[in-house]
Amino acid sequence: MIKEESILFLTLAAGGFILCRIPYAGKFFRVFNTLFHEGGHALAAWFTKSEVLRIDLFYDTSGTTITKSTNKTAQFIISLSGYVFASLTPFVFIVLLSAGYDWGLHVSMALLSGLLLLLAVRNTYGILWIVAMLVAYFFIIFKAPEKAWMMIYAYTGIMLLEALFSSFVILWFSFVRPSEAGDATNLAKLTHLPAAFWGMVFLAQALLFFYLSVLILF
Repeated sequence: MIKEESILFLTLAAGGFILCRIPYAGKFFRVFNTLFHEGGHALAAWFTKSEVLRIDLFYDTSGTTITKSTNKTAQFIISLSGYVFASLTPFVFIVLLSAGYDWGLHVSMALLSGLLLLLAVRNTYGILWIVAMLVAYFFIIFKAPEKAWMMIYAYTGIMLLEALFSSFVILWFSFVRPSEAGDATNLAKLTHLPAAFWGMVFLAQALLFFYLSVLILF
């Protein structure tokens, strides 16, 4: 991206992040981060030959991925993958955008969303959310292509900032409520390292991908 485009990207990203804080409507957009977080767990499960029983996406922006595996290494990879994948995805999208491969972003987003919809997402809200998101996304791309770049920038920016924000949240919970810190709690049980340690790992990887993204933008 040239400097002007990078500044515009960050402006739209900040605007999208603020939009996500708006009551009711904002929660719809924050599910983008939830989808890729839970998708990371599912992809890791399939990669380790484990079973994905279901993914649920909820209106309050929370989500769950239920997997089945007796292999401790697989359980470790699955638990670690959610926050990492949610941070990695917008970084990859920024790489594609900076190289002019917008089509790669569209294909990646459609394939992953479609795969999760068909094979894993099982609750009503999650199914309706993915369908609505895909319909709106591709309607804008094909019906208003001259404005599609604004949506793409905002969409990727929201994911980048939400991944960073959610890592701060899990770090906070890992210190004040270590038994309720989600993936950090699961990893603590698997490794016998404190949840706070894994909270710091999640924040560190989010900061790394954010830093690498900024380097590409500028």
